[in-house]
Amino acid sequence: MPDAHCRQMSDKSSSSTTGLLVRFRHDQRGVTALLWAGTFTGFLMAAAVAVDYGLAVAESQREQLALDAATLAGSAQISSPEHETKVVATVEAFYTANRSAVGGSTLKSTSYDADKGEIEATAGTALKTKLLKIKDYGQKTIDISTRSKVVRGTGTVEIAMVLDNSGSMGGSSGSVNGTYIEDLKVAAKNLSSAMFTGAEGTDRVKVGLVPFAASVNIGPENRGASWIDKSGQSSIHFQNFSENRSRFSLFDDMNVAWKGCVETRPGGLDTSDEPAVPGVPESLFVPMFAPDEPDDSNASAAGQPSYPNNYISDFGGNCPAGEQVCTRFNRKRNSCTAYAPAPISVAEAQSRTCKYLSATPTEDTGPNSGCTTAPVLPLNSTKQDVLDAISAMGASGNTNIGEGVMWGLRVLSPGEPFAEGREPGQGDNRKFMIVMTDGENFLSSTSNHNRSVYAAHGYASSGRLGTTYTQAGYGEALNAKLTAACGAAKQQGITIFTVAFRLESNPTTQTLLKGCATTQDQFFTAGDGDALLQSFQNIGRQISQLRIAE
Repeated sequence: MPDAHCRQMSDKSSSSTTGLLVRFRHDQRGVTALLWAGTFTGFLMAAAVAVDYGLAVAESQREQLALDAATLAGSAQISSPEHETKVVATVEAFYTANRSAVGGSTLKSTSYDADKGEIEATAGTALKTKLLKIKDYGQKTIDISTRSKVVRGTGTVEIAMVLDNSGSMGGSSGSVNGTYIEDLKVAAKNLSSAMFTGAEGTDRVKVGLVPFAASVNIGPENRGASWIDKSGQSSIHFQNFSENRSRFSLFDDMNVAWKGCVETRPGGLDTSDEPAVPGVPESLFVPMFAPDEPDDSNASAAGQPSYPNNYISDFGGNCPAGEQVCTRFNRKRNSCTAYAPAPISVAEAQSRTCKYLSATPTEDTGPNSGCTTAPVLPLNSTKQDVLDAISAMGASGNTNIGEGVMWGLRVLSPGEPFAEGREPGQGDNRKFMIVMTDGENFLSSTSNHNRSVYAAHGYASSGRLGTTYTQAGYGEALNAKLTAACGAAKQQGITIFTVAFRLESNPTTQTLLKGCATTQDQFFTAGDGDALLQSFQNIGRQISQLRIAE
């Protein structure tokens, strides 16, 4: 009997799985048959559950990844002016792109809080079963439900935006904004708004702004600061002048306000965040004062071309009258009808301080020549203050990227001249710098005795940019200082993002910016205003450190 029964079981094994289960269930021929049927049915049931629910777990993981990606993408649009239409549309687009091939997948809901910077979505899939769908089990689908919530990362953030405001940024961009500087303003404002989303009224987010061109304007309100060289302690304070009169006294002589720009510090301190200490003269920041350059008569007598920043007479103020020479002679009368001071050397003409008393500079030139940018905004936790500072930017002047980076570092560091930055290791705080430029380092050379226009390093003739007095030589020196400045910032744990704007034909500057960025992924290129906007959005997304909360 057992042998016969075993042969019957062997014969049945060749049948379909469904038929086997049915015959087992209706077999009435004894306890042995019932035991075998129960055991084998349970085994197949467990196998079916394992297979289908294993597939369900894997599908649930894919569903969750797709929903997380969709909510993260949607979160980037929360700060957009069109967030009411863009957030939900972006979530739907990303979810559909990742789940369109899966039947039964549905995005059920999307909600967000623009003030808190949070977004939440739910989705579901009715997964068709493979084995459990047979008629004896009857389960045709397994329902999968997922939920994703994206919130801001914890901790605090400090950001310095170091933005090119040189003259080339004033060019027509062909965009709705009109010019490249206006494209930049839109990108910077959008990023700032995104950073402050959910953080206004707190100090969780602080943003500073460093507009740069040939120099950086640290603000005229800092004239009396302890870190400013007010009286002439630094060795460079009296460069270009024959008398030891402070630069602020010369501004006062003309009744002209100092606009706020400073020269770079000498002795390697131009690429150092070494604190400015009153007892250490070279550490102090010297106010920029663009000297009145020689009159045309003195330049001509010396065989020099006209000087670009000639804004008052070399013989004005309380300068001594000096020798007079005839400049117009009447032959009929055999007499001189006009006299003028005898020419003096261009060096003497430029270095005189007597000429500034009660002098009135021309409108387009003067002692603030070379100081073309809006002032630095120190780290600030009020969004409107940041937006207003961005609005005040304008395009004018040469380009000194390294000087911008150094003031970005000084804005972020905790010590003076700007002390709003948190100390290293203070809580969960992160520091970021965004460096954007549309051109190479550039200082205009001249063919006169100054060798260049006046800028943050003074005149090139001072030797602070080396002794290769060519346009290329100045560029190489400024490039080296940019690299040193980026290194100084990264040594302090600052994450640097760089954006090369319209620099497709300038591989040298692109390489410099790529090396300045903390990682390759933090270097961006942008060929037009739209790409610039996208680059800033991508940077903002990285800084926000959005995280999946649920």
